[in-house]
Amino acid sequence: VMFEPLKDTVALLKTYGDKMPEEIHLQLQKLPEQWDNNKKLCLRVVENVAPLRAAEAAIIHDKCQ
Repeated sequence: VMFEPLKDTVALLKTYGDKMPEEIHLQLQKLPEQWDNNKKLCLRVVENVAPLRAAEAAIIHDKCQ
């Protein structure tokens, strides 16, 4: 859904005779999958960092008391 406006813009430009390189079309096809992969990666990073954040929060909490 996020990339539909980009595709629509490319299609509109095409109607006005502005041709986009084939690379742009290929990137627009790959973008949704790459975006999903990045979101999954972010979730994994958040999960992996959670224990470290909790440990650091505990240290800061102890220092404050």
